[in-house]
Amino acid sequence: MAVVTCAHPKASRSMSGSGNFRFHEIFVHEEHVYENIQKGQPMKKILLFLCLFIWGIAAQATNGFFSHGIGTKNKGMAGAGVALAKDALSGAINPANFVRLDRRLDFGGTLFMPNRGFKANDDGGGGYPEVEPGQYDSENDFFLIPQFAYNHPLDDKSTIGVVTTMNGMNTEYDAASFQGFGAATKPTGADLYQMSLHVPYSRLITEKLSLGIAPIFGIQAARFRGLEPFGGVSLHPGDVSNNGFDYAFGLGISGGVNYQVNDKLSLGAGMQSKINMTKLDKYRGLLAEEGNLDIPATFQVGVALHMTRKLTLVADYQRIYYSDVPAIANANGIFLTAGSLGSDDGLGMGWKDAKIAKFGIQWAYDKNTVLRVGYSHGNQIIPGGQGLLNVIAPAVGRDHFSVGMTRQLLNGHEFSVSLTHSPKEIVDGTNPNTGSQTGNLQMEQTELEVTYGWRF
Repeated sequence: MAVVTCAHPKASRSMSGSGNFRFHEIFVHEEHVYENIQKGQPMKKILLFLCLFIWGIAAQATNGFFSHGIGTKNKGMAGAGVALAKDALSGAINPANFVRLDRRLDFGGTLFMPNRGFKANDDGGGGYPEVEPGQYDSENDFFLIPQFAYNHPLDDKSTIGVVTTMNGMNTEYDAASFQGFGAATKPTGADLYQMSLHVPYSRLITEKLSLGIAPIFGIQAARFRGLEPFGGVSLHPGDVSNNGFDYAFGLGISGGVNYQVNDKLSLGAGMQSKINMTKLDKYRGLLAEEGNLDIPATFQVGVALHMTRKLTLVADYQRIYYSDVPAIANANGIFLTAGSLGSDDGLGMGWKDAKIAKFGIQWAYDKNTVLRVGYSHGNQIIPGGQGLLNVIAPAVGRDHFSVGMTRQLLNGHEFSVSLTHSPKEIVDGTNPNTGSQTGNLQMEQTELEVTYGWRF
């Protein structure tokens, strides 16, 4: 598993004289190890408050650090439904859906309950460093995440609106997990919060065809803790760990198409570009390209079959292009040497692109009640030999099982709920830096989401 180390065993962890050195003693400077936002920086304090209040934690039932769906109705079918215009939140999946909706407001919240961690086995040796054997479970098991969207018709053929989406991840181990490799502190873990603000514009080209486009404004907050020993193999030893929250901003664009072939068949596709973010300078010594962590591009295409007036079947395919972001895609199953972190080719998470198939069923039980069920399956984006940095981001989940319901109330009001479970997934592996030591990454997730909608 990629448990962790900071140097090839041929470069001893404790050397002296004749150009030899102790990595962590020379390169990790105490003045860079602090947890709080510096005084006299009120804007950063405001951003930190927004991150913690708006996101709680920007991680939900996930494919990597992307949510498995957007909106309660979409999540009730495990993220399938790019061809369906059901609420304003669907504008973030496919902006072309907006024009097929009335003026409406959707807002709600998600209760996210992850269980994640890693295990280091007691089977190392051969002069290689190793992580202290044991099971490491992350703190923070419950999080509340809000969501919001609004669609405003401009005329009979065009609409504009706003949608917020959240992505991210969190781990916090109450241990100095890497203290076997140098002076490390606890807790160990990562916080990554990403919020994107979409402003979709949608236009009806014909009665069957609608197109949409949306500029996207992104904000990102990140913090990494307990990784001090890695300073010894970084281009910027003081900018690796325990430097508090740092922030990045960026721009992107999304587009979509919705085509109603006939009364029985609908087609849809949504594409989002990479959101090019400014650099996280406080962690330029940890992340590849000196702190560059862009939000990956994604693409989703799908079909909706309206079998009867009450029954609809949906099937989607989504791809998330993690391979286009070096800080995420660069391999970490290699021997660590001086300069391994922070460079353009520096260590990343070793993730592959996510490729997800999604299937859902929607059934109008009666005139006021719609029931949903869904299942999605994705590839394993973290190979067994890439766990080195993924102990702080064990995003190994692949399957999602969902159920959902919408209940119509009076005067255009409605209430929707979805429940999603991602069963426990375990990825076993080794890493060249820890010799024969084995271990695994673990993830299990449950999510309950509730949304209120109002057509007016």
